[in-house]
Amino acid sequence: MKTYGLYGRPIHLFEAYEEWRESRVQEAAEMGLTEADSKADFPNYLFGPISYTLWQGYTRVQPQYQRYARTENLTDFRERRIRGLNALKGIGYVGDHGEYPQMRRTERGGPSLILDTYGGVYAITRQAVINDDSGELLNRNPDEMGYAMGIFVAETLIALVESNPLAYDGATMSNNTRGNHTTNALSEDSLADALSFMENQFDDSGFRIVIRAANLVVKNARMQLIANRILRSQEAGTQVQWSGGAGAGTTIMDKGTLNPLAGILPDDGVIREPFFNDSNDWRLFADPGDVPAFALGFLNGQEEPFVGLLNPQVRAALGPGVDPYTFEFDTIDFKVRHDFGVAAVDFRGFYWGQVA
Repeated sequence: MKTYGLYGRPIHLFEAYEEWRESRVQEAAEMGLTEADSKADFPNYLFGPISYTLWQGYTRVQPQYQRYARTENLTDFRERRIRGLNALKGIGYVGDHGEYPQMRRTERGGPSLILDTYGGVYAITRQAVINDDSGELLNRNPDEMGYAMGIFVAETLIALVESNPLAYDGATMSNNTRGNHTTNALSEDSLADALSFMENQFDDSGFRIVIRAANLVVKNARMQLIANRILRSQEAGTQVQWSGGAGAGTTIMDKGTLNPLAGILPDDGVIREPFFNDSNDWRLFADPGDVPAFALGFLNGQEEPFVGLLNPQVRAALGPGVDPYTFEFDTIDFKVRHDFGVAAVDFRGFYWGQVA
């Protein structure tokens, strides 16, 4: 008995079944590839924007810590001691045919900087991806994971600074005994006192060192405006009686017409760091490349985080094609990871105006 197949030619029943089966397999495979290519194709859709949107999200935090804290490159997770050198001394009289004296210097103790791993995972369901006609959900996720990690790094360092941790000599980084602490509001006088103190310090060997302040860090726009007025106004203004409030000068500071503090810090020396908690506090930092008060370490110098995708490795049962979703839960799984650490380094590069 003859049976006519799919294309009108006589074939046996078994052959007809095989031809029908192959056509359905091909149809299923084409449908699977079409679905994968639409929104969730890994190489074409996800891997392309991930590195860009991650970095964009990370830098969107606008981290200011790079300007007042030193960044260190660590190659592993073992403890690393940050050590410094005291002043080089030993210049002496030589004269005619005299002997040159041997110069010397001592090593300064330092804190431990240890890296650790931080991160998180986030899953997007298949139905959420299919319902997302614009593709915004997948596009935004790496950006927002980078943004969240940028905030986490900044807040980790700020938490260390605000805790006023112990320095390598066993005392807190800022205190009245050291002289690098005040409860006065930011003003011409309090800033002049802080600058003067920072330039009149001694190293561990008792030799005088001169540390130039580089950055004045405040929390909000109001304090930034006060700091800019103090540092950039060419004239001191009219004579007023000091009330002790933020931004108020004294009768001594306001005499005359020229502002003695104008230009004493670099033009970009006022930094607004919104991650600090107290709106009235202010902090003075030395150049982190010279005398770092605080430091951040990154594994292999990688300052931006890593964002990865779980590869489900699920292939279609009928023919070729790869399902971009996990086998168990039909999700696309993202992971963000960052290896970094923070440490307090040298109290000499730090002055804290902790306003009462």
